[in-house]
Amino acid sequence: MTKNFCFGILITIFLISGVFIAGCSDQSPSSVTTVPTTVSNAKYVPGDIIGKTSSTTETMLYVITKYDISTDQYTRQLLYKNSNGTWGHFINNNTEKVERTLVEKVYPVKISHVNIASVTVIVPTVPPTVTTGLIGNAPSIAGISPTTGGSNMTVSTTITGDNFRSGATAKLTRAGYAAIYATAVSVSSDTKIDCAFRLTKAEKGIYNLVVTNPDGQSDTRVGAFTITDPIPVISGVSPREGAINDVLSLTINGQNFKEAVKVSFIKSSTEIVCTSPVSEPTKILCNLDLTGAVVGDWDVTVLNVDGQQTGTWNQKFLVTNST
Repeated sequence: MTKNFCFGILITIFLISGVFIAGCSDQSPSSVTTVPTTVSNAKYVPGDIIGKTSSTTETMLYVITKYDISTDQYTRQLLYKNSNGTWGHFINNNTEKVERTLVEKVYPVKISHVNIASVTVIVPTVPPTVTTGLIGNAPSIAGISPTTGGSNMTVSTTITGDNFRSGATAKLTRAGYAAIYATAVSVSSDTKIDCAFRLTKAEKGIYNLVVTNPDGQSDTRVGAFTITDPIPVISGVSPREGAINDVLSLTINGQNFKEAVKVSFIKSSTEIVCTSPVSEPTKILCNLDLTGAVVGDWDVTVLNVDGQQTGTWNQKFLVTNST
């Protein structure tokens, strides 16, 4: 009797322990693991039209078309006003990627917003010229070099093509603006014209190139030339030389420097970028590390990051042997 009673107590204890253990094992964890996400720091969204100030009379401005959080870069495109003054339309599909911090520094103001999907591409058209007394075939423009020039500068260009005649004229045209006529025009052959365009006080934007032969026949190349912000001009670098492994504090004098600049020292395929640039319109201060540099003459260039205008010093920076 006593043995059966003890055995029953042991079985009861075993059953109670089993229920307790099973109940504990069925419990689910109360905490939930949160997957970290990357937070966007972008100030603008696709469709935002951006400017340097809130009061602008520009006929074209940049519009943000995309933001890539993985590279922290905006994709932007030039947007033009419609004929009724509203924004806007594209004249081509050209876009560019720029660092987010740089875009927001140079263009701190949101001017307006458009639906990118509804923006159309409208390519400027030029009506044909009707002439009489024709001599031979009409001129045909293949291209112009360079294709860009800074406002307030005189740019020497070469126009290539076919059927150019002695006495031909060249001009840049843009709807709503006075034509810019080439000077010092030289027709060296029926395939080449050398000339210069004086861009004093010229409005920034995309221009058509028109070549007209003396008989009145002409050809137009739409969007052939772009007038940009003034190109940076380097008038001097101080000091003018440095030894291998030196770290120099440089002063670069000139004009048309923007707030965001890149100063490069280039020899063959090697480029040394000046660090910590501080820029004013006529002066740049930066640091040049010549560790491992090659002895010899180096080209010096200044790039205005916004607008991508580059100016090259007409002299050389000298790197000497440290010994």
